[in-house]
Amino acid sequence: MVSIGNSFIRAFEVIAHERRVVVHGASIRYLEAGQGAPILLLPSAAGRAAEYREVLPLLSKSFHVYALDYPGFGQSDSLPSIEGTEDLARFMIDWMDAVGLQRCHLVGFSLGGWMGLLLALSHPERFQTLILIAASGGRLPGVPIVSPSGMNFKEILDRFYHRPEIREKLARHKPTPAEREEILRSSRALARLVERKKVVPELHNRLHEIRMPTLIISADHDRAIPAIYQERLHSGILGSKRSVFRETGHAVPAERPMELAGEIEKFIAEISEKY
Repeated sequence: MVSIGNSFIRAFEVIAHERRVVVHGASIRYLEAGQGAPILLLPSAAGRAAEYREVLPLLSKSFHVYALDYPGFGQSDSLPSIEGTEDLARFMIDWMDAVGLQRCHLVGFSLGGWMGLLLALSHPERFQTLILIAASGGRLPGVPIVSPSGMNFKEILDRFYHRPEIREKLARHKPTPAEREEILRSSRALARLVERKKVVPELHNRLHEIRMPTLIISADHDRAIPAIYQERLHSGILGSKRSVFRETGHAVPAERPMELAGEIEKFIAEISEKY
C-alpha cells in the first residue's frame, strides 16, 4: 500500500510528492514527480533521494521521476535481510512491484550504478535504458575506490567534490536537526554494509551480457571512482555510449545538475527515435 505524505519539495516550479510504501514490513520513503516515461534514480552510498534534489525537478519536466531512500538510509526503515549491494538490488524489484513501476529508464549514481548493473543483468525486461553515473563494475588492480564511510565532513567535501563554489556552498549549509538525523542514519547504514564487505560485487566479467542501451557518464576529476572504471564499463558493454564531464568531481548530480539532466534527456530521446 502506498501512502502520500503531506510534505513536498518545490523547485523550478515543480512539485515532488513525498510518498511511502511498505515493502517486507518496512516503510520506504520515496519522491515522485512529473509525467511521461518513468525514470528511476538510484542514489550513491549516501542512500538518500536528496542526492538528486537539483536533478529531479529538471527531469520531471519530461519524465515521471522516482527517487527513494534505501532501507535504513534517510527516512526509510531498516531491513535486517539487506546485507549488501546484491540484496539491495533484489529489494529494488520488490519496491518497484509495490509502487506499480513495471518498466522504466534506470539511472544509477556510484553505488546506485553497481545496482543498476545488477538489475540490468538480473531483470533486463524491467528496464528500457541504463544510465551509469561515476560508477564501476568491480575493482581494478592498483586503482582504489574510495568510500565515504568513516570520513568527516571536510574529508568528504575534499574527496568527492571538485568545484570550489559547490564545496563552499555545502560548507556554509547548516543542516536542520531532521537532516542531521537522516545523515547519521545513512552513515550508520553504510558502515554496516562496509563491515560485511558486500558493497562491491565483481561484475566486469559479465558486462558483455548487458544488451540494453547504456550511457556511461564520467567526471574528469573523480577522486572516488576514477574515470578508468567507466572506460572499463564502456569497453565491456557492447554499443554503450560514454560522456565525460569536465571540471567535475565524483558528485556529478550536485556539481552538474543541468548538464546531467540534459545528457540523460538527450540520450533517452535518441534511443526512443531508434526503437
